[in-house]
Amino acid sequence: MLYLGVLATALVGWAGGDESKILYRPDLFTTLVNPSCSHCIDESKRKAGELREQDRVLAWTRGKYDGGAIPYRWFLVPYRVISDTYGVFVYDADADFVRGYPASLDYRFHGWRNGVMVMKHQDGTLFDCLTGVAYEGPRKGERLSPIATIESDWGAWLKGNPGTVAYQMVAKFKPQELPKALLPESRTTRLEPDPRLDAEERVLGLELEGSSAAWPLKLLGEQPLVKTTTQAGKPVVILWSPATRTAAAYAPETDGKTPEPATLEVQPGDPLAPFVDRETGSYWSVAGRAVAGPRKGQTLRWLPAVMVKWYAWSADYPKTTVATR
Repeated sequence: MLYLGVLATALVGWAGGDESKILYRPDLFTTLVNPSCSHCIDESKRKAGELREQDRVLAWTRGKYDGGAIPYRWFLVPYRVISDTYGVFVYDADADFVRGYPASLDYRFHGWRNGVMVMKHQDGTLFDCLTGVAYEGPRKGERLSPIATIESDWGAWLKGNPGTVAYQMVAKFKPQELPKALLPESRTTRLEPDPRLDAEERVLGLELEGSSAAWPLKLLGEQPLVKTTTQAGKPVVILWSPATRTAAAYAPETDGKTPEPATLEVQPGDPLAPFVDRETGSYWSVAGRAVAGPRKGQTLRWLPAVMVKWYAWSADYPKTTVATR
């Protein structure tokens, strides 16, 4: 195969870095644009026996139809960037994160910068897929606002959200297993590792108002967990669901024009909705949605946290704090 990559070192100002290592390979993955839509319950029937309970999915958790789910094997492994009217969805298999950004048909996979995937807008602007920051091009300095997403498993998502959106898994889409090896194109662009954690360790990273923090997932344990903390002077609640290996962050309040407090604690029972609020006794899933009780159907205000490998988070946020418990 003809090698079309461009490897460069450039001065940058974003994230306090002095130099960036960049490699562009726009030919390596074809971007999926505006695929036909269906519903999770319908696709579970279409692909009965092929969709596995533990198939990993990127789930967007707000909006029309209460969101949807994208199985990695069918769409995110082969394409890495999906430009769609529901959102722009990215999967960096090497840095092990997924993100969603506002709907557009104009983004394409482009390569890597500092070990993190890059996408390109049709106007020529280049965006870091983890931060959403434009670091080169006519919109340099702009930032895309992440939309509410979590990682989950197909079986768990289908059980709790059968009416949400899915893409049609028609014959042209061939499932591929998750990569077991790192791409050399990605590894080549990594910066020197931050020694505070192992480079490959996964963390839950959160940036708020210029303050960034990371919680190693291994500290969250084997039981459902509600962890309360503060960041940038704002209260934050972290939910951990070991049933789906999902961590997410929220403000401890409901969405809407008149937010109400939501003080969550673990209530053993349903592994998919193990959280209950003290105010009303309603039960909540890790997606930040009340599934039973007086607040059924209400949602928590999502915060833009992401599960990601430490090397990528620390590259984009070198001044991040690291939780020790």
